[in-house]
Amino acid sequence: MNHNEIMDGSVAVLPLIMRWLHIASVVTLIGGFIFARFGVAPALAALPDAERKTTESRVAAYFSPILYVALGAVLVSGLYNYLSQTNLPPLYHMILGIKLLFVLHIVAVSILYSLPSANPDKRRRWLTGMIVSGLIIIALAGYLHFIPKS
Repeated sequence: MNHNEIMDGSVAVLPLIMRWLHIASVVTLIGGFIFARFGVAPALAALPDAERKTTESRVAAYFSPILYVALGAVLVSGLYNYLSQTNLPPLYHMILGIKLLFVLHIVAVSILYSLPSANPDKRRRWLTGMIVSGLIIIALAGYLHFIPKS
């Protein structure tokens, strides 16, 4: 989908939906991580130890379905968005590869974070790492849009 297609109103619906799904899912994930790290975690730290651990596990359990749906949506829409592009130069593939390494980090740590048996003390550190990775991914995604297609 190029700028001229947008201007003349001939935007294909599926690419538009997939782009929206991708962005909305990333916002949900990274926003959830930021809220959990800087909103929920400090509030839980004020609770007594036993209550804090129980509540942390409960919060992770409630967030898990949202987390997995958003991860799945990001992966499916991202794959669609990538496969629907043509004439991508080597620089694009290199930056995309780096971006995907950060995506793998978020996927792996998200799974660990959502496990009921996860160490509550590690969850805060994991959230910080996922936020950093997520913000790097967003920056790389922005850069990818400025790489000219061959």
